Amino acid sequence: MSFLRRIGAGVLVLGSMALGCATGSSEDVGGIGGGSFGGSGGGTGQCQPPNIQCGSACIDPMANPSHCGVCDNLCPSSQVCSQGVCGGFCSGGTTNCDGKCADLQTDPANCGTCGNICAAGEMCTIGQCASECLGGTTNCSSWGQSGKCADLQIDPQNCGTCGNACATGEVCSQGQCGVVCSGGSTNCGGKCVDTALDPQNCGACANACATGEACQSGTCGLVCSGGLTKCGSKCADLTKDPANCGACGTACTTGQGCVSSKCTLICSGGTTNCNNACVDMQVDPNNCGSCGNACGSGLTCLSGTCTLVCPTGQTKCGTTCVDTKNDANNCGTCSNKCPTGQVCQNSVCTLVCPTGQTKCGNACVNTSTDASNCGACGNACSASQTCQGGSCVSSCNPSTNIALTATALSSPAGSSGQVSFNVGPNKMNDGYLEASCTTEKFHWVDAGSSPGSAYIQLDWPTSVTVKRISIDTVPASASTCGVSSGRNLAGGTIQYWNGASWVGAGTVSGQTNDWSHTLTTAVSTTKLRIYGVHTSNTGQGSNPVIFEWQVFSC
Repeated sequence: MSFLRRIGAGVLVLGSMALGCATGSSEDVGGIGGGSFGGSGGGTGQCQPPNIQCGSACIDPMANPSHCGVCDNLCPSSQVCSQGVCGGFCSGGTTNCDGKCADLQTDPANCGTCGNICAAGEMCTIGQCASECLGGTTNCSSWGQSGKCADLQIDPQNCGTCGNACATGEVCSQGQCGVVCSGGSTNCGGKCVDTALDPQNCGACANACATGEACQSGTCGLVCSGGLTKCGSKCADLTKDPANCGACGTACTTGQGCVSSKCTLICSGGTTNCNNACVDMQVDPNNCGSCGNACGSGLTCLSGTCTLVCPTGQTKCGTTCVDTKNDANNCGTCSNKCPTGQVCQNSVCTLVCPTGQTKCGNACVNTSTDASNCGACGNACSASQTCQGGSCVSSCNPSTNIALTATALSSPAGSSGQVSFNVGPNKMNDGYLEASCTTEKFHWVDAGSSPGSAYIQLDWPTSVTVKRISIDTVPASASTCGVSSGRNLAGGTIQYWNGASWVGAGTVSGQTNDWSHTLTTAVSTTKLRIYGVHTSNTGQGSNPVIFEWQVFSC
C-alpha cells in the first residue's frame, strides 16, 4: 500500500507499506481534504478520518486491537494496538487503558485517567472534561472524534487539520507529517512535543504534570481557566467557593455558603432562611408556613398550619382545650352540656347538692326537714307526722283544712249552667263558708233524697292523712242564700282510695244542717269521697248544696 501526503499544492510521496490491502490498491491517506486507512472490509465516504469503516462500524485503526492498522488485523492477546501497529506497549504518549492505547489528554472516554468518561456535550482537553477546548487545542468532533480536542501541531491523527492522519512511522511536527520532529519539538514515543509546554512531557519525555496542572517553561504548575481564579494551590470559583468567596482567602463561616460571591446562610434538610436563621416552617411556631407567621398563644405549628394542640388529658373542643372528665359544658364528649344543678364527674353528668342538702335519687333534699327523706333517703314520715331535725315527729293542727290543696269533682256534675253560674265542684273547697254566700257561690249535685250513685270527691297530688271531715250546707227546713229548703246534704258513705279500690270509712245520714264526721282511725290516702249523697225528704228534696267541704288530719 502506498502512502501519499499532500502538502500545499503538491504531493509528497513518503513511502509505501504493505498493510494487507487488496492487491494493487493505493489510497490517499490523511490528506487535508480527508482520507482513510484502507483494508479488507473497509469502505470510503462513510467514516471520517482517522476512522475507517470495518463492516458496519467505524473504528479507529490507530488504537483498535481488533482492527489494528487495517480491518480485521487482530493483535495477539499479549499486545496492544499503538499508532496502527501491534506491539507490547503503548507509544506516542498514549496509555494502556484495558488493552487499548488512549491519549489521556484528548480521549473523552479516558480523560485524565483510564475510564474517566466526559459527560454528553463535553470534550477532553489537556486531560480535563470541559465544554470547550483549552490550551490551544481544536475541537475535532465533527471529524468522527466525538468529544476530542486535538493539538493540530503535534497530533499525528489530526496533523495540521482535524482528520489529517500521518502515515505509520511518521510524526506530526508543527502541523506537518514527517519522519523527524522540527521547530524545537522533541520526539516522545513517536509524538513531537514541546517539552516546555506539554503536560505529559513537561521538561522531559514522560514527565507528566498532575491533574489540574499545566506545563509552563518546562515546569508543572497550576493554571486556572473557565472563569476560575488561582488561590494558592487550587483553582477557585470566587462566585461560589465558600473558602474563597468574592476574593481568595475570604472564607464563609460554618453554615454559610457562597452565593454570587457573597457569604450567605445556607439552609438544608427542608429548612428555610428566615431572617438569617434556618427554620423548619412545618413546625416553627414563629415562622409557621411562611417567614414571620407566628402562631398565637396556645397554638402549635403542625404541617405549616397554626393548630390548637391540647396537652395530655385534655381534648380539643372547638377552639378550646377542655378536660371532658369534669367540664360541665363538654362532659364525656364535646358539647355534652350537663343540666342546671349538675356537674361533670368522671365524664358523667351528676347531681351535686349544695352544703346542707343530700342527694336522694335525682333530687337534693334537706334530710332534716324533708318528710319523704327524713334523716336518710327514703325514710318517709307518716301523713300525721312532720320531719324535724331529721326525725319524724307527730304534729297536727286540728284547724288546718287540707281540702284546700285538693282538686274537687262530683258526679253527676249537674247542668251545664254550673259553669256559667260559677257553681262548679271547685266551689266546695275554695275556702268560703255559707257566711260569704252573698259574694261567693256554692256547688250543687244532681241527686235526690235517697242514696244513689251520686258523689262528691277530693283528689290530692300526694298522700295526706285524713281523720275528720266537715260539711257546710243549707238548712233542710228553710231557704237561705237564695237556695230553696230541702236542698241540704243529708248524708252519704265516706270512702278513701287505698291505691287499688275504694274503702268505706263510715256512713252519715239524717243530717238537716251543717255536720262533721270523725273517722275511727286516721287514714293515708290521695282520694276521698262521699258516695250516695242525698237530700232530706222535705221541701225541694233534690240537688243538695255544699258551701264548703273541709278535711282535717286530726
